[in-house]
Amino acid sequence: MRPDVPGTAAFGKFMRVLQAVADAPEAATVARLARDTQLPRPTVHRIVAALVAEGLVTEEDGVLQLGPRLVSLAFRSFDGSLLRQAAREPLARLRDDLDETVHLAVPDFGEMVYVDKLESHRTVRMASRIGTRVALHTSAVGKAWLATLPEPELSALLDRLALPARTPHSLTDRSNLRRAVAETRERGHSLDLQENELDICCYGMALRGAGHRVLGCISVSLPRYRFETLPAETVLRAMWACAEGVARVAGGR
Repeated sequence: MRPDVPGTAAFGKFMRVLQAVADAPEAATVARLARDTQLPRPTVHRIVAALVAEGLVTEEDGVLQLGPRLVSLAFRSFDGSLLRQAAREPLARLRDDLDETVHLAVPDFGEMVYVDKLESHRTVRMASRIGTRVALHTSAVGKAWLATLPEPELSALLDRLALPARTPHSLTDRSNLRRAVAETRERGHSLDLQENELDICCYGMALRGAGHRVLGCISVSLPRYRFETLPAETVLRAMWACAEGVARVAGGR
């Protein structure tokens, strides 16, 4: 039994609700959480609203899931989140198959955060690191994630998303960005054509687990000259194998 610590009752309620979201065998809702935690429904509703605002929980059509900020917090405190662990071997195979730099990223407050990075063995490398935040509209992982959103959610996000230029190639026009997201959906992969960093091009792809749930995104980053000479089919075949490997570990296959 946990000891009572003076002044922590409110925090304890937050943790009970957060734990209940994590433990829910089915779709977690406010009503279900109130029943499981034996807290008043208005209290649970307020706690959920605060957790969503902090990125610790996400809510879609009334269904609650653990949020991306937990991944970032988990990485800072120990070696890897559940996604990072699930993706470790498939991500290593992807890097080794292509000998190019690969990233694993999750969305967080209107950006993508790299939670893992495996370097190419080549001399030309990227300046990114684990914990780097990249914009949705300029990165391959960002556009790959945008392409997974339902249209109403995507439209609402794009309407309020700032689109600053990172390079002269960045998409700063909303109609062009919408077109790029639509093309990503159709192709099944995204592209960053020197939009986030000059002379670096990237392929991006979403990762899915059980119930087709989006877990995060991967990218393969190449110097422009290798991007232009390496067949796209070679890269995409390796990326699909990585995505399938993650899905198997995460229960999506």
